[in-house]
Amino acid sequence: MLSAIKPPDAYIPHRNNSISFSADSPPIYAPGQVPIPADTETGRDNNQGLEGLTVSADGTTLFALLQSALDQEGGPSNPNRRQARLLEYDISSPSNPKYKHEFVVTLPLWTDPTAKPGKQTKVAGQSEIHSLGHGQFLILARDSGSGHGQPSTTSIYRHADIFDISGSSGATDIKSSANDATTGSIASATGVLNAGITPAEYCPFLDYNVNSELGKFGLHNGGAQDSGLLNEKWESFAMGPVDGGEGADGEWF
Repeated sequence: MLSAIKPPDAYIPHRNNSISFSADSPPIYAPGQVPIPADTETGRDNNQGLEGLTVSADGTTLFALLQSALDQEGGPSNPNRRQARLLEYDISSPSNPKYKHEFVVTLPLWTDPTAKPGKQTKVAGQSEIHSLGHGQFLILARDSGSGHGQPSTTSIYRHADIFDISGSSGATDIKSSANDATTGSIASATGVLNAGITPAEYCPFLDYNVNSELGKFGLHNGGAQDSGLLNEKWESFAMGPVDGGEGADGEWF
């Protein structure tokens, strides 16, 4: 390890005005130590940390994206946790990383047909990002609880989407001492962005759940619990050249 980067104070989870990285359940060796409150009050919510991590092609810039919104920006509640913060660091000197910029990515919504009425709209949390250069990124946004081994076999939202923070996107750089303070907030408790903040431009792109395409590989979304059913957990992805040309012809998969 060359160095470790501590994110801004707004990201650090707190309970009762103290830093608390505990989950919402007690440790197995001390079942009586139940965290109170269950959810952290500010900072990243339980199990909703910096899930997306990517480095620019030249290795000089690191990007880290929260799985969903911070607690003070709607994090504990679905569907309020849409506003995920993105950090950008200059790592051209690995032993001396520099915090450069911060943006917000508004995550997509999906409708859960298994949920109770009034609870069906949910946020598709993200599990991975991949830098494409020029301020653009692939993002793996998905539902949860559906797939191989789960009660429901049909996933509704499992995408490789694209977001853009380049100058032409109009995305606001939200980096400031106020926004990054312990209780700093760029959105309301219901996930509404503060006035004057423009999120990254977001575009749905590739839907992994299309059975007409999955069938070509002996796979399927929904239906029987068999070896061809897609698993629930999709946590990472990467890109490679279509024809071995290393992208020289502009064609990738």
